[in-house]
Amino acid sequence: MPNEYETTEQPALDAFETLRWEVVDRTQEPWDDPRTKRSDVVLEPRLRAAIDRLNPWIDENNLNKVVREIKQVTGRNTMHENQQIHQLLVQHTSIVQDEGHGKKHQTVKLIDYENPENNDFFAINQFGVEGDRETILPDIVAFVNGLPLGVIECKDPTIGPPDGNKAKSDALDQITRYQNQRDGEKEGAEELFRYNQFSVATWYEGALMGSYGTPWDQYKPWRDAYPVDDEYLEDLFGLDGYVPDQYRMIYALFEPERLLDQLRHFTVFEEDTDGIKKMVARYQQYRATHRALEAIRERERREAPGGVIWHTQGSGKSLTMLFLGLKLRRQKDNPTLLLVTDRQALDTQIHSTFEQCGFPNPVQADDKDELRDALKQNAGQTITTLIQKFQLSEDESPEDYPDGFPELSRDDDIYVMVDEAHRTQYKQLANNMRTALPNAFYVGFTGTPIEKEERDTRRTFGNYIDTYTIDQSLEDNTTVEILYQGRLADVHLDGADLDEVFDEVFEGYSEAEKAEIKKRYASERDLAEAENRIDRVAEDIVDHFDNDIARPFKGMVVTTSKRAAITYKNRLDAHDGPESRVVISKDHNDPEDIKEIAPSDQELRDIKDSFTSEGEDDEGNVQLLVVCDMLLTGFDAPIAQVMYLDKPLKEHNLLQAIARVNRPYEDKNHGLIVDYYGVSDDLKEALAMFSAEDVERAMVPLEDKKPELEAAHNKAVAFFEDLDDVEACLQSLEPDDRRVEFNNAFRRFSKLMDIVMPDPMANPYQGDLERLTEIHAKAKKRYRDDTMNIEGCGAKVRELIHDHIGSSGIEVLNDEPVSVMQSEEFDARVEGLESDEARASEMRHAIKHELNVRYDEDPVQYGSLQERVEELIQEYKQKRLTDQEIIDQLRDVMDEMRSRDREAEKKGLAGSTELSFYHAVEKVLDKGDRDIDQGQLLELTRATVAAVEEHASIVEWKQKVNVQKAMRRDVKIQLYKVDADLSKEERDELTNRVINLARQHYGA
Repeated sequence: MPNEYETTEQPALDAFETLRWEVVDRTQEPWDDPRTKRSDVVLEPRLRAAIDRLNPWIDENNLNKVVREIKQVTGRNTMHENQQIHQLLVQHTSIVQDEGHGKKHQTVKLIDYENPENNDFFAINQFGVEGDRETILPDIVAFVNGLPLGVIECKDPTIGPPDGNKAKSDALDQITRYQNQRDGEKEGAEELFRYNQFSVATWYEGALMGSYGTPWDQYKPWRDAYPVDDEYLEDLFGLDGYVPDQYRMIYALFEPERLLDQLRHFTVFEEDTDGIKKMVARYQQYRATHRALEAIRERERREAPGGVIWHTQGSGKSLTMLFLGLKLRRQKDNPTLLLVTDRQALDTQIHSTFEQCGFPNPVQADDKDELRDALKQNAGQTITTLIQKFQLSEDESPEDYPDGFPELSRDDDIYVMVDEAHRTQYKQLANNMRTALPNAFYVGFTGTPIEKEERDTRRTFGNYIDTYTIDQSLEDNTTVEILYQGRLADVHLDGADLDEVFDEVFEGYSEAEKAEIKKRYASERDLAEAENRIDRVAEDIVDHFDNDIARPFKGMVVTTSKRAAITYKNRLDAHDGPESRVVISKDHNDPEDIKEIAPSDQELRDIKDSFTSEGEDDEGNVQLLVVCDMLLTGFDAPIAQVMYLDKPLKEHNLLQAIARVNRPYEDKNHGLIVDYYGVSDDLKEALAMFSAEDVERAMVPLEDKKPELEAAHNKAVAFFEDLDDVEACLQSLEPDDRRVEFNNAFRRFSKLMDIVMPDPMANPYQGDLERLTEIHAKAKKRYRDDTMNIEGCGAKVRELIHDHIGSSGIEVLNDEPVSVMQSEEFDARVEGLESDEARASEMRHAIKHELNVRYDEDPVQYGSLQERVEELIQEYKQKRLTDQEIIDQLRDVMDEMRSRDREAEKKGLAGSTELSFYHAVEKVLDKGDRDIDQGQLLELTRATVAAVEEHASIVEWKQKVNVQKAMRRDVKIQLYKVDADLSKEERDELTNRVINLARQHYGA
């Protein structure tokens, strides 16, 4: 049978070796662990040697100071410490030392980025780290200069069905457990992740990457190892025919030069109200940055002095701008970087991020004069500004300058990066910028594709440098699919007969009244903002949001004007709608009532914070934002799932606006556009300027999900002959692989039900979903199978499942199954089952689970019981035991498990702990023809326990190698004293058994 070492871990170690890492495979060779305690994660001898090698002038005292500094970084939490350590690694540190010319501050390199070969790259498997509750054992840890920058968890790709989902789930679960990222449980060893740059889950055929703090569902693949291709990787790793994802991932992240590049240039930290977030580059960001650098190197050969990076909305293009800026600042002698946006918030974010990344004094040009002065100086600055600053002052005229705008610099070492290039750059401001900086290199960043007629954006910037399409982002789960549905079709305005819509909106009025009203509502815009129409749409929004959108998800209402936004807010409140806020800008020419509604800067920050965080409507938490133009671009709120669209958006504006709901979030399977204006009635027309293949999956009609739902339902129910015979269904799920396949099918069906409900197309499947939910929940408990989860099913289905389980008398999904050691409760539960067959099934799986859990507490007794239970199960499967007979036999096993204290008392032992040591002693001494009596066994048991307890009373003894060595020595002394003629192998075996039991039974 294959295992994860053979299928995944060993090939990964071989790949590291191919990449010139020193590798220790602890399954094949011994390793002398230099740590004094297992909670340490830094390999100090390697760290000291590296610092000494990279800084040969450093004296012993300062070497000790630097080692202490890197090991003893303290912060508010692990992420804060990770940020500080990253800053030390990238910016280095300094000490005061006299090199013969007086004491001066000297820079101490911790890593040599210019010469990667000067660093120490070391990878080892099964590197144990003591945590708060247990020792974690990552499959591979990758050290650079003694610091653990990489953690890799390997799983066998053959476990579960061929799709690899079980291996993927298990690997990610392990990584997040190590990081203490699972439900707040302190079950891992965060110390290891203070230094972490990359955390990788791999199962040979697949691999996902993240870093410390990356949420479980945000680990992503690395699909392109640019600038090398798969043919290169095949040759490098000696592969034949294709490259499994594991090799591409290891090369992309851990090839020494790439690893140091990503540590230095592709890692940023962002702090907000939720704390610090660490962000590392995804493959499309790394690729786009390096392709842009290549385009800069080849600028003389390009038709236009620049190019366009199209990365679809939500895929992190603002970070790509930042990464490119970091690389240019490091690579070029003294470049001027100009980062241009058209939003103050993004301008401020980019400015602060450059500061956090250690670049000195980025300039935020707050006015036109400041921008011009900065560009005239050619001082190699990093300047962030708004496109609006490229306009003439009030006292200037285009006639004042030959080209209509002043030339500010002819320097060709100016690099201009423009966000949302399509939005502002074709207009006069773009011409002004080109005139001001005629020799600059321009990179346009856009979240929407270039128009198929190749106008404007391509003429301004040049051809594509890199693309990351909608399809690619969906495949990588960087974004979620956007569905759309039209509601209240009779009030749609886009392309509609306005007279018909008018008659529908003002039904019930007399002809004379209608004639008078029509004077006020003659245009499409006027009719869109008619209070009668808005009232009807607002009522439908309240109904849809309350009944169709599961909490904690939120929504946005998009209106035609500021006035319409205020009307919507009033009508939503009139219909007792969810907590909502109007977000509109304040202009000098606005009427006073609009100025009063428009939020101040602080109010806007508070509204955003409330909207982007989970909370209940009745607590004042904002559930709906009513907007006109603000927040339709550049506003990231993953919690937003639905957009109520009542505005005639088209082309770029439509693609940008709908992307507000495409960000992933827990239990969010899709974004939804509910269209009241009629934009989606002719989506092809609305997106006609783009190539069809570029926008094919920009918005998908909800009804397109019907065949997928039908197929998923058929697959889920096909596992069973009769859904009403729950026990028979449970029995059919006993094989592990069948359970995994059913779990995947159930989750797929549930996910599609979450997308479709409460649309009537879901109605035929509602009953089967409830039956399958009951089977799934009971199978999870019966088989003690934690892999049977409902992750990804979606918030609506999760809520439905919990409601159904509660009303059906099934225990809450998160409850732990009752242990066989809870005799009264477990026995009552077994007796409450409907048949002997069900009772036998529940008992054997509960006992097997308990024996697995408790095995390490007493491997002798529990191992013996495991063998006995397996024999009983085989006899039962062969029909040599009836249901009642196996029940009786299993009761005997349970009685033995439950009576350990009584058994210990009979033997004269202090309790079940001493009984475990007794069994270990008995197991070894019973070998051969020794004449050992009960008294000798008891005496040796008590002596070894006493030796253990003397050392186990020391605080954190498990983390102190010297204490463990002393314990091992004293146990062996006791074994030498016994008159049993033990061989060296037997003494070693018994000592190992005793130490392992000590770890299980005695404190931290």
